[in-house]
Amino acid sequence: LRIIFLKKKHIYYGIIVLILLILAAILLNIPKDSIATFSAAVDNQMKRIDLTGDGIEDIVYVKTEDNKYSVEISTNNKNLFLVPDKKLNSLGTYTPYSPLRLTFMDISRDKTPEIFTQAQENNTSVQHAFMYNNGKFCDLMCNTNAILGFVDSNSNKTPKVLSGNINNNNIQLDNYILINNKLEKFTYNFNSSFMGKDSVLSFIRYVESLPYDQNSIPAEAFYSQISGNDLASFGKLSADNCTYKFQNALFMDSKWNKNGDVTEIKWSISFKGTSNIDAKQIKNRALNLILIPNKEPLNQYYYKISSISLE
Repeated sequence: LRIIFLKKKHIYYGIIVLILLILAAILLNIPKDSIATFSAAVDNQMKRIDLTGDGIEDIVYVKTEDNKYSVEISTNNKNLFLVPDKKLNSLGTYTPYSPLRLTFMDISRDKTPEIFTQAQENNTSVQHAFMYNNGKFCDLMCNTNAILGFVDSNSNKTPKVLSGNINNNNIQLDNYILINNKLEKFTYNFNSSFMGKDSVLSFIRYVESLPYDQNSIPAEAFYSQISGNDLASFGKLSADNCTYKFQNALFMDSKWNKNGDVTEIKWSISFKGTSNIDAKQIKNRALNLILIPNKEPLNQYYYKISSISLE
């Protein structure tokens, strides 16, 4: 029979190691955000992310050539480019007030994210979706839509891609699903409150009315307990004395209840702000919104804005 005597310091070390192991296990099991966005407003910006599924981080470079955006991916000692489809042979034109936005989202659920791009060219939106396949990035979707969204992005349902515009005072969206490495469109009738469309449209119209119409805030689009600090964002926009024009938007569902119902939606909305004093002074203003279900009696604004932040 062997008896082992432990000194106090050994017991302390053992407790510390045990605590660290428990913390590591907790951190590894925390759900990670399924969407990563990267806005490039200047030349030669880069981001590291595995886009080829080999477990090694690739380097994404955003450049401009002849005043047009170009995206290069450095992977396995070779350089690949995002080559847009000939139907819309551009990723967008570089301007400091309309940055190229890259969104990395794994809609294939193969642990390798696809790449979605949003920009503008000649005041028209440019949108693409790229997927890595057979050693290159293929353009799955190209259009002139201003709005890009993801539904069931991290739930147990099939991810869906939504793309659309504001038409006839309504946010109109097309629905896509990935089938055999292709984004296939399918018909779905969205109601006015789907993903907070009605609240967001009221928000966009209100921002576009600034700085002259500060008192007509659409209260029905906001959660009743939204903080004064959030609403102060409108004061900051008005203080810039600019005329704002909607450029593009990105949204996704970010939280769900046990029944799979969406309990939180995130929107990122970009505006072009032109100075009312000097029209040559133009800048980008991006606002991030969080929407939650309306806890009051149901009306058309089911999802209401609970948080606003300026980038």
